[in-house]
Amino acid sequence: MISIAFANVAGGRFVDSSGNYVDEDRTADFGRALARLRPEVLIVTELDPSGDQLERLTAAAMPGAQLVRHAFSDSHIPGVRRLGVGIASSYPLVELDRIDLPNPSIDFLHWRTGEPLVAHGKGFLVVRGDFGALGEIDIVGGQVCPIHMFRSAEGVEYTYREGPGREAGEQLAAYLREEFAARGIQRAIVAGDLNMPNPEDFFGKSLGLVDAFGNPPPVTTPDGRSIDRLFTTPDLVAREVEVLRLPGTDHFPVVCRVDRRRPEAPAPSRIRAQDLARPPARPTPRRPGITRS
Repeated sequence: MISIAFANVAGGRFVDSSGNYVDEDRTADFGRALARLRPEVLIVTELDPSGDQLERLTAAAMPGAQLVRHAFSDSHIPGVRRLGVGIASSYPLVELDRIDLPNPSIDFLHWRTGEPLVAHGKGFLVVRGDFGALGEIDIVGGQVCPIHMFRSAEGVEYTYREGPGREAGEQLAAYLREEFAARGIQRAIVAGDLNMPNPEDFFGKSLGLVDAFGNPPPVTTPDGRSIDRLFTTPDLVAREVEVLRLPGTDHFPVVCRVDRRRPEAPAPSRIRAQDLARPPARPTPRRPGITRS
């Protein structure tokens, strides 16, 4: 069993009560939150790839981890030049490649103002690791285009549930199916900011993956959406899913444990949500002689 955490860190920025990004770099706050999750694998979206942000996060959450990062687009966040994806692991990794997603064939007009916008490229990193008793697994971490942030020239807002948005989701799934096959991906964990209200329709039904969160999925953003998600191949099962409600963020970090699926395995446990505005519970004292491997 391995512990996997994933978080959209918005270049290390928090948001104010109006949803606007604040200039101050809060990477240290993200790091302290992630440290509470004690991950063995960490997936970071909207990472600032040009500096040492991934090093700072992993120094707090999982010192000594192996790091992989790629820039994917210009940034929409003030004070951050580029955004990308990072993966850190306490297990050795082999980098397979990156998957650059094609932009959907839609009008990119701001959902509120109607002003033209530049679509920022999204994609996934793919790494392969031998995770001990769990065996060899591919970790696919990244981000999908937030089409809900755009509208058509006729003023219609997009959604992955219907219309051009659903067509874009189906095209995305077909593209990923080809990319996965080209890389020989068979046993995999796919996680990140999927920016969809219905990712199971594409990552589940189209790609044959299993939704780790079930139905209903947990809320992963302050405005009540569930867009930070994790899927696995059917031979794997996710347990102990936990959402950390870190005040000030526009995405909450998520963690779960992934194990081999066994016929006698019980149903996944109930999802828990921590509120980091409250002081953490005191840890149970460890018995002498017991250490965490």
